[in-house]
Amino acid sequence: MSIEKMHLVNLVGNLPDLEETLLRCVKSGVFAPEMAINTLDKNNGFSPLPGENPYTPHLKKLYDLAEDIHAKLSREDPPEDFTCEKAQEEIVRVQDTVSSLSKEKRELKERVTQLEQALIQIQHLHGLGVPFDDVFAMSYVKVRFGRLPADSYPKLAFYDDRTFFFFDFDHDDSYYWGVYFAPATQIAVVDDIFKSLYFERIRVPDYIHKTPEEAIVNLQKALEERRARLAEVRKSLQEIRNKEASTLNQVFTVLKAASDVFGLRKYVAVINNRFYLEGFVPVSEWKGFSAVMTEIETVSCICQPDDTNPMLTPPTRLKNCRFAKPFQMFVEMYGTPGYHDFDPTLLVSITYSLMFGIMFGDLGQGFVIAVIGLVMALWKKMDFGKIMLRLGISSMIFGTAYGSVFGLEHVLDPMFHALGFAEKPIEVFDGATTNMLLIGAIGVGVCSIAIAMGVNVYLGFKYHNLEKAVFSQNGIAGMLVYLGAIGAAALLMLFDINVLNPFFIIFIIVIPLLCIYFKEPLAKLCARKKNLKPEDGVGTFLMENFFEMFEYLLSYVSNTMSFLRVGGFILSHAGMMAVVLSLSEMMSGAGSVVVLIFGNLFVMCLEGLIVGIQVLRLEFYEIFSRFYSGDGKPYEPATISYRPER
Repeated sequence: MSIEKMHLVNLVGNLPDLEETLLRCVKSGVFAPEMAINTLDKNNGFSPLPGENPYTPHLKKLYDLAEDIHAKLSREDPPEDFTCEKAQEEIVRVQDTVSSLSKEKRELKERVTQLEQALIQIQHLHGLGVPFDDVFAMSYVKVRFGRLPADSYPKLAFYDDRTFFFFDFDHDDSYYWGVYFAPATQIAVVDDIFKSLYFERIRVPDYIHKTPEEAIVNLQKALEERRARLAEVRKSLQEIRNKEASTLNQVFTVLKAASDVFGLRKYVAVINNRFYLEGFVPVSEWKGFSAVMTEIETVSCICQPDDTNPMLTPPTRLKNCRFAKPFQMFVEMYGTPGYHDFDPTLLVSITYSLMFGIMFGDLGQGFVIAVIGLVMALWKKMDFGKIMLRLGISSMIFGTAYGSVFGLEHVLDPMFHALGFAEKPIEVFDGATTNMLLIGAIGVGVCSIAIAMGVNVYLGFKYHNLEKAVFSQNGIAGMLVYLGAIGAAALLMLFDINVLNPFFIIFIIVIPLLCIYFKEPLAKLCARKKNLKPEDGVGTFLMENFFEMFEYLLSYVSNTMSFLRVGGFILSHAGMMAVVLSLSEMMSGAGSVVVLIFGNLFVMCLEGLIVGIQVLRLEFYEIFSRFYSGDGKPYEPATISYRPER
């Protein structure tokens, strides 16, 4: 519901205490560092802290080691005496055990691949009948083994006058495997011919000496031996992984913490063996952070207001109630609010839940969505699951008003009769109700747009920006035009009351439109600026503002009409479920139940997704666009990321 206030914190101390200071900043989890060197005067002697991260090479060795034994590194708290030096020793110890096995595994995998490829190729040469050594020992005749595309094979008939012979041993629909012989003096010409026919040469490995039949037996034997040895090596590596997993996780925890803490040195400025560090801490966390930092005697922890340094922009930390908090993910998708801006999370949580429930009102389906969301929230700790829980409850509330349970429109009739209702509150398929639903959807849109305009006016006055607050299309002038036109149209259509008299037209329509048209010079006039003339000239100003005014008026209409989809999806949902029920009635017995179940699942998945996207579109394009900039800086406190990095 608000953006948490920040304190600007300056930490100054002796350089030998820097590591302990950085470690405490990280452990606090609330200190968001800033580049101190960017805000200090370098002429006074301040300089960045140099030095390469000494833990990076050791982490790389650890990652390579973990990859060799297929270990997944994760955080595991080590004993207190498990230092970085001890961690490095453990890496060397395990690496000595693993290195020879890893090297052998790589060589075996490469050898197995070679043998498998050789076996595939030699199998197609079955039928040669003579040892390969004898074939390659010929001095005056050259030999080429390989495969020829099936569509090129008939073309060999065009070369009957050439001095070569091609013999095929095997073929399928795509290739002919064989060998061609040619005189040594003509081999270059013959090679060119076969190259033009897309002949793919097969290199017979040097270790194959006998006939193809014997070579296949030898290859299979060698392949089995290599595979058996590879399985043994993998088993040995797996045993090492199981044995050393805990130690490697402890090594990772220690080195990753040391590396991330050392990485914070880039934020530090130094002068005369003293360090200077600054950053932001939430006001609510200041006391705890201060107590931790003051335990270091030589370090001064100075708290200042958030606007002390105009060169620094405070980060944004959203602070919302339990209901609204999960919807922060939607707000952050559009961008982080500025530190001095308005946090729209509560507005989004209410309007999103409301519109989703209206568009997807079904007691049974809403209950299913709520249960799925509850499981995701409790089991997977997902914010989206919490959102689904809220949307499901909203769908259940409006589904009760519609009297709809899994598409059955009259299941709740006895309950309504017991409560004294002649019929359910909202009959979606009634003609008069349909019109009221569409009018109600327009009403939801008008209220949403008016609230967005009101927020824009508030932000304009907050920033002392009269152009934004008073004269813009989303300011007071825009609100008068928009709400005045909507109100006049509603009174005329619903109650036959015509308020379009000269007074109304002049003061509610014409004057506000002129304020919007001349908003720039009016804002300058209010700011008591002397030069009111447009920078690009009067003609350009009049022409551009004419088209902008037309665009504003068109957007008022189009943005309002966009909310018709709220009512449209009520009818769409009811219509789709009517189709499901009709198909179910066409079946009998278990088939009817199956159609009803799968029909409901289909509607929940398809229409639930579409409605969720459409409501998000209304939030972003019809509401957010009127006041939200999303150019804030996220609050990212210094922490240790226990994620392996490559």
